[in-house]
Amino acid sequence: MMLEKTPDFSLTVKPFNVRQPTEKEFDLFRKLILKELGLVWGKEKKYLLHARVQKRLQYHKLRTFQNYYDFIQSEKNGSELQYFYNAVTTTKSGFYREKQHFDFIRREILPQLKERRGRQRLKLRFWSAGCASGEEAFSLAMETHDFLGAKLISDGGLRILASDVNTEVLDSAIKGNYTSEQISPIPAEFRNRYFVSGSDKQNDVHCIRTDIRKFIQFRHFNLIASEYPIATKFQLIFCRNVLYYLHPERRELLLNKLVDHLDEQGWLVLGITESGYRIDGLKKHSYCI
Repeated sequence: MMLEKTPDFSLTVKPFNVRQPTEKEFDLFRKLILKELGLVWGKEKKYLLHARVQKRLQYHKLRTFQNYYDFIQSEKNGSELQYFYNAVTTTKSGFYREKQHFDFIRREILPQLKERRGRQRLKLRFWSAGCASGEEAFSLAMETHDFLGAKLISDGGLRILASDVNTEVLDSAIKGNYTSEQISPIPAEFRNRYFVSGSDKQNDVHCIRTDIRKFIQFRHFNLIASEYPIATKFQLIFCRNVLYYLHPERRELLLNKLVDHLDEQGWLVLGITESGYRIDGLKKHSYCI
């Protein structure tokens, strides 16, 4: 879903002040966030709602958060609800974030998948669930390309689904452009091999090469939706630092859905702070894998 960006009011007429939401107004949005996204927002986040959403009120010339809530509820096409999703979701990401996971993949998972790919002609299917701006999916693609080689994963041998509910970060991920600071965690060899860089210091843009980009399909959908628009079984699912923000009941539902889409010999990787889960049918290999 492509959305028009919220105008930068610093370049136009000075916007009117939007007051902080009342307790009643915040409670309306807290319940909406839980219902639509499964996220738990405590009372301490009332200021965050104001900081992240006030530009939408200014854009629509709405004076109160009650007015904005009513506007969202009255909309038939849901476009403003998507703007709201974009405003309130956490989008932190990074190349090789929690690097121990990628070390484990190279040491344990990729050798097994390489053997299965060679013996069974297994089509490798990975999923970066909650991919944000794409760094995780591209990190997986680079590691797999380097370890297995281009020939072994050509002709549909590797496909990586990268999904997120936030359309703004998905648009950024599709472009595949990153700054020098963003790509600094990537090994120098991979930076040189897999990125095309700007020609001067004024153009601090590094673009992921097509031969890596082609393995990834970016899709927009909500992980807490009742049904997923996919039928694939994945050998590797990354769903890191998502459960942490969810209501406990939504965590269990999400884990069960992920397991339903996991290959019988597949791997589910959670964030390093998400280590206390017992999942029926899965054997724990380390604290969060």
